[in-house]
Amino acid sequence: MDAVTHTVAGLAISRLIPAPVRKWGLVLGAAFALLPDIDFLWLFFDRLAYIRYHRGVTHSLLALGVFAGLGALLARRWGGPRWFKPVLALGLAVLASHMLLDLATSYGTQILSPFSRQKFALDWIFIIDPYLTFLLLIGSAGGLVSPARGRLLAALSLSAAAVYFLLCGFYHNQAMILSRQVFSDSPTADLQVAALPQPLSCRRWHLLCYGPAEVKQTMVQLPRLGIRGASQEVKVREDTWAPGLNPHAPPLAYQPPESLVVQTWQITRPPPLAYASDSAAVLKTFLEFARFPLLYRWEPRDNAVSMQFLDLRFTIPGRAFPFVLELSVSNDGRLQNWRWGRSYLNKF
Repeated sequence: MDAVTHTVAGLAISRLIPAPVRKWGLVLGAAFALLPDIDFLWLFFDRLAYIRYHRGVTHSLLALGVFAGLGALLARRWGGPRWFKPVLALGLAVLASHMLLDLATSYGTQILSPFSRQKFALDWIFIIDPYLTFLLLIGSAGGLVSPARGRLLAALSLSAAAVYFLLCGFYHNQAMILSRQVFSDSPTADLQVAALPQPLSCRRWHLLCYGPAEVKQTMVQLPRLGIRGASQEVKVREDTWAPGLNPHAPPLAYQPPESLVVQTWQITRPPPLAYASDSAAVLKTFLEFARFPLLYRWEPRDNAVSMQFLDLRFTIPGRAFPFVLELSVSNDGRLQNWRWGRSYLNKF
């Protein structure tokens, strides 16, 4: 989830857990809300480490207790014993909100780090959700009214955000039912079926069937009341997606459940290379980061091979993929160059 949403959530929660000095409570609420994202600093020193460790230990259950405890101890040292309990409660509540909001997206959060690097994701909310941000912003603006009304406004704001959050979870469950039905004819071995959120609507979903031999996807807009379980009649038309040199998602419209066009990606086989340790480390890190990696294309270039890998997790119809690994490896497997982010096609 984006920094603005985390900040307004922290400010809204700080209205309900008052500190001895009101304005410092707001400052602490915002600080706790942004604290887990200090791992963003890796981006300025080592991009490979950023891919590996973002949403790692600073977003874990262990960090939740450590950060809240350290914040409470520092507040007690500087402000006296009366600061310890409210700051501890505020830290636990705000840090838990940060973890929950990140967990709700499709990015993945290592909540058990450093004991496990497994990523958990609810896939309920797109990584930027203006509706959720607006609901929380109302609660954070309580400083414009009296303290009592500010607390009431914050409570109503957080309650409305919780209802919206659960509504997204309801539609995700509906989308998963539909996804299993749409891809029921696909072989089940080594396949993952997912329903991933789309921007600007909790009713729009990216349905994905992912495996080593085939990748299928479609876009759906669910009815307001959801689908009627497995009895929903679904008509599927198959198509093949081969976008050429430009790595972008199929320009599919969001379709009703009863009539879907399913795009099948053309699978590119990897080049016959024996990767050296440096190139293997880059590729391994990206494949661990990407929940749904896909070798998009490769081509020989001057005694080397240039490859592009996509992460299908954040597919938006017709849009470029935000996470693309471009890797240049010599014919003997040594790393020549790599870039990560949006495509740098023809600039490699």
